[in-house]
Amino acid sequence: MARRIIKLAEKKSGIENALVLLPALPPGKTIEESAAELFSKLRIGARRNGRGILYIYSAKENLLKIEVSYALEGDITDLFSHQMEEAAKTYMLSEVPQDFISELIITTNLRGMGPKSDAEPMTRPNWLNAEFLSGGAGAIVHAYNRTLQDYTRAIQHLPDAQLSEFRPSTDASTTVQRYLLSLALGVGDPRLPLLTEGSRIFRAVVPRDEAQQRRISKFFQAAAPYRLLYANDLALVVPQPGKSNLPIVLRRGTDGLWYIDEPKAWTYFHRFEDDVNFFMKYSDNPFLPRLRALRMPHMEGAIYGDHQGTPERPAYPFALAQAVKALEDRLRAAPNDAANYAALGDLYLFEMNWITKAIAWYEKAEALAPNELQYRWRLMDLYLNDSRADKMLAELKFLSEHLPNDSQTRAWYEYYKKEYDFGD
Repeated sequence: MARRIIKLAEKKSGIENALVLLPALPPGKTIEESAAELFSKLRIGARRNGRGILYIYSAKENLLKIEVSYALEGDITDLFSHQMEEAAKTYMLSEVPQDFISELIITTNLRGMGPKSDAEPMTRPNWLNAEFLSGGAGAIVHAYNRTLQDYTRAIQHLPDAQLSEFRPSTDASTTVQRYLLSLALGVGDPRLPLLTEGSRIFRAVVPRDEAQQRRISKFFQAAAPYRLLYANDLALVVPQPGKSNLPIVLRRGTDGLWYIDEPKAWTYFHRFEDDVNFFMKYSDNPFLPRLRALRMPHMEGAIYGDHQGTPERPAYPFALAQAVKALEDRLRAAPNDAANYAALGDLYLFEMNWITKAIAWYEKAEALAPNELQYRWRLMDLYLNDSRADKMLAELKFLSEHLPNDSQTRAWYEYYKKEYDFGD
């Protein structure tokens, strides 16, 4: 999916971009030497009036190097590049390093467009300490091996912080204002009291720095005034159309308090890179009729229609660890029941937006029930959001072949096959 981000960035900035991901550095070569050799060999920028950027990352050493052409050195400074390279040491170990890669490409291209750009370099979040990154082992640890207990324990051991002003309220609009204030202040701490437990895990799995939080705040300020809609135990903060935002989802607890449910914003809605307005993902979303009545863009229907839906929401608050254990107990009792694996995948997805965990459980469900199309649809969406284009395309191909009368699915397959240039 980085290829799409590069194409969009190049179209906007007029700068040639190249991304090289290495399993390890060549023997005897430094990251700087490798970058300089590749930059020269690939003639990066030669096709864009000498304006080019190379991003090279080596996984084994966890090192990033940004190499820019001479024409861009005044805008993309050594200091900016160094800050992004240091940030990579944190974000490339996270669950979704592709999020950092997207931010890296977008931010660096914005800087390359001239001195008027206020794009800030990414940094390690203030709340995120070395012990959290290493898992207490003092070594490079990729997040794919971490468990819910690992993240919960790491959050509990974070240094003390003053967060009492960000408590949930019995009034949804008050919770929203406190949440927006936290964004404006750049607070990305997962212990924010007004967050659901799943949102806290989401913030630990996908950490965001202060600059990113402030940028989200600016987007919402630009999208004011918002509408606040209600549907059962949920509320939705809807930005004005034509602004680059996902809506904010709130969840009312049995304690009468309104909490911010960040994973629901990402799992109930979607925004494509080339469109500022959000889309509805599933037709069972309770806000669809209201958003349609408001004439919001893209509300003619949901992306996945009735092919897939959202799982039933348990009453909140509840303990995530206990919910995971209950489903794992069901798996042990009925190891050949695919539905149990799918239920566990949905728990990780819709409560925590923990994509890699959801994929792992849904892959097991699909292996047990390969002809269950709902599992295929969920995996197609998960692979799409995890930048696994080849696997996403394989699922979409299967769906198009097994839904011969579904012209929309066939059109999607043909579009993505062309977009990513994968053969049959």
